Amino acid sequence: MDSHTGPYRDFIEVLAHPHAGAHRQALTGELIAAYAEMNHLLARTKGTMATAVWAECSGELLRCTALYRNAWIRFAAVVDDYPNGADIVPSQALGPETTQAFQTAVDGLRAALDVLRAEARRLNCETWAR
Repeated sequence: MDSHTGPYRDFIEVLAHPHAGAHRQALTGELIAAYAEMNHLLARTKGTMATAVWAECSGELLRCTALYRNAWIRFAAVVDDYPNGADIVPSQALGPETTQAFQTAVDGLRAALDVLRAEARRLNCETWAR
């Protein structure tokens, strides 16, 4: 993952890929929202939040992002073998583990975000999402 773009390059690739599928693209949208809010809260609370909570949430952000990225890389390696620009839709059997990994990443970020929001509220630090 490029340190300047973070996972956004991967997010864009999934959203633009013709064989990504609507469900994986929807999960990517959810991941983008959670990722952005978590980064916002982590930046606003660094040094003021309990170190263990901040580190746990930050670690979960990294873990979930890596899970998402690795699943996408594996999936893209297979579907990119399809003829470029072809109207062929990959088999439904292809990629359920990718969708599950995306869902796991979203669920992990949501859980960590709930913890982070609660701790940030305790510090009177609000997020843009309500």
